[in-house]
Amino acid sequence: MAFNHRGFRVTVDMAPDPSGTQWHCEATIEGIEERTRQARIPGVDVTFPKLKIDVLMAMSIVERNAVASIDDWHTAQVASTQLPCELH
Repeated sequence: MAFNHRGFRVTVDMAPDPSGTQWHCEATIEGIEERTRQARIPGVDVTFPKLKIDVLMAMSIVERNAVASIDDWHTAQVASTQLPCELH
């Protein structure tokens, strides 16, 4: 599954591990707009036990973590581009 968020494409892949007891979930994050192409945001890589969590819940958790990483990157970009202001 893939979706776009704030100039980034998030691609989520899920598969059972070789033993069939866990879900292995990966999300890659890549910039797709001019302002985000140079950004390097680490992807999300998580493994969940199949008995404790279903596949849709696991995918939702990975998606939320990817979105939070992108939002954190945007917050850092805004903070670094703001000019300091003087208080009088």
